[in-house]
Amino acid sequence: MGWEMYITKAETWSESADNPISSVEWLKLVEEDEELSLNPRNGEFNAIWRGESEHIDPWLDWNRGCVYSKQPDVALYCKMLQIAERLNAKVLDEDDREYVLPSDLLNPSWAKSAMLKRMSLWERFVAMLKK
Repeated sequence: MGWEMYITKAETWSESADNPISSVEWLKLVEEDEELSLNPRNGEFNAIWRGESEHIDPWLDWNRGCVYSKQPDVALYCKMLQIAERLNAKVLDEDDREYVLPSDLLNPSWAKSAMLKRMSLWERFVAMLKK
């Protein structure tokens, strides 16, 4: 399990189909971007990013009007910001918080809040005991 980030033109990522990035737009962007290449073994819209990442195969995928990735590292997140700018879109996390600057991903208050939401009740209890 992991958290996801979305590139969307909509107000919330779940409404991306209402104001979509079309599959044609996405495929055109992948074709024009030297750092991206389609990875058909993972679906017709899945792309691998060849930038420097801590992940072995950093990926982006298109579905229902948005582009997304799971647990992007800072480098892939910055690439998502570039893509959003090219598509006249924005980057949102799964809680619909907008990310604008490269440093936004590292903001401790957002990170702590997101981390706590992903922790089980038991993990929260253990973390509270450690304080």
